[in-house]
Amino acid sequence: MAKTVEYEGYTIESVPHHLVEDETWRLCIFISVEDDHGVRTREFSAEGLYATEQEADIHGTTFGQRLIDGKVAGQSVMDMKTEDRRALPRLRVQFRTTFSSSTTQEGTGLMLDLSRGGCRIESPVIMEPGMSLELRIYAPDIEWPIMIDAASVQWVNGQTFGLAFSRMTDSEHQRLGQVVSELMEG
Repeated sequence: MAKTVEYEGYTIESVPHHLVEDETWRLCIFISVEDDHGVRTREFSAEGLYATEQEADIHGTTFGQRLIDGKVAGQSVMDMKTEDRRALPRLRVQFRTTFSSSTTQEGTGLMLDLSRGGCRIESPVIMEPGMSLELRIYAPDIEWPIMIDAASVQWVNGQTFGLAFSRMTDSEHQRLGQVVSELMEG
């Protein structure tokens, strides 16, 4: 009697195991998430035995929700959602970028992916999460770089960092949208 529940973008499927030797049930769940790369599923179980299948089922669903909420010590589903957990799809690119901030005079980098709401850049310039940058994107086939007035550093991993675009003019937003649309078509 598998029971399926949608929760926070994940699917929890409860499949209790019947332990014949002592007529008890152990909770067992499968948590799945779907993105552009397909469906990823992982099995989880917890200690504790239940008298009925229904009891194990209910506890399994609750256990799955707590796991997704990050409330189960030592177990997590965070790594199941890749960078595609964002609302806007990121497209693989290799665009030259320049950026500046109040503390960094000027830096250059290679943009590795782009969406209407942010990007990922590789650069030797040291970044810190929370920094605000002005960004210029040199996409091919456009006359002048796209200007992002403000983009905040979301995360840093070695020489790679992620930016969320927070301020740009309407005309630059339209130009960015055009570049992204063309990438999606191509």
